[in-house]
Amino acid sequence: MRSVSAARPRSTRSSIAFRPREHRIVTGSTLSAGYELDHDADSPGLGAVLASSVTALHHEIIRTNREPVSRAARAIADRVGCGRLVHVAGPGGHSHLAVLDVFYRPGMLAAVSPIVDQDTLLTQGAARSTTNERTPGRAARLLDEHGVGDGDIVLIVNAFGVNATVIEMGLGARQRGALVVGYSSLQCEAAIPDGHPSRFLGDTALSNVSDIHVDTRVPPGDVSSIGDAGLTVPLATAANSFALAWTLLDATSLLTSDISSAESWASSNAPGGDRVNRDLLDRYEARVRAL
Repeated sequence: MRSVSAARPRSTRSSIAFRPREHRIVTGSTLSAGYELDHDADSPGLGAVLASSVTALHHEIIRTNREPVSRAARAIADRVGCGRLVHVAGPGGHSHLAVLDVFYRPGMLAAVSPIVDQDTLLTQGAARSTTNERTPGRAARLLDEHGVGDGDIVLIVNAFGVNATVIEMGLGARQRGALVVGYSSLQCEAAIPDGHPSRFLGDTALSNVSDIHVDTRVPPGDVSSIGDAGLTVPLATAANSFALAWTLLDATSLLTSDISSAESWASSNAPGGDRVNRDLLDRYEARVRAL
């Protein structure tokens, strides 16, 4: 437990290629193995800068998290191989997006069970969502409703990792005997000062209530400058979704190696997809509340 490429032909269309370099992107974080976009003059400028920033962030997540993601994937594969579910929670308004992005999606494990807190959905009131995620005493009910218990695994994703619901969910899951894998940005956690309304228990954060922690490398405040015009863009959803998908893909690969197959959703828009998904629904809908 952690403490509590070559020359490119010209074209009439925009041509974009990646090349690795040592650089600092405009998020304020030094990236030692990032990528920039090499684009023609007719490429969309801000779109290219945004693509470069997201790509650099993803490569930084890979560079710094191979060991925890490997451990998490192994833990997931072991449990799914024994018939358990993979509980995935995103306590907080936009954190839900990463959870939904790996649920009932082609290629993702059918055993993913999302813990969705209706009271923090942005569509139920944006300001209300912020208030509720900071309100203590709400996580236990969510864990109970989804049957989280001894030997289970819970993946918890939240860019900042300090609000009441995320801390109580991590602590509550561990008290029930579940393994907790946390996904948050250490930079975001550290940048929130003591006494800030979003902080729940002093310097307690998701990173130190997790058994395994994946650093999503999101810059402080989830504010990234794009271009020279003072524009900003959030990157947390791109980071969270990528880190979760990477972990689950590695787990799927392990399951395929261990038992020759892994139950994953198909695309309903591909031939045979409905049949595959109907079989999986028959197997999982009594156990996964969201199905």
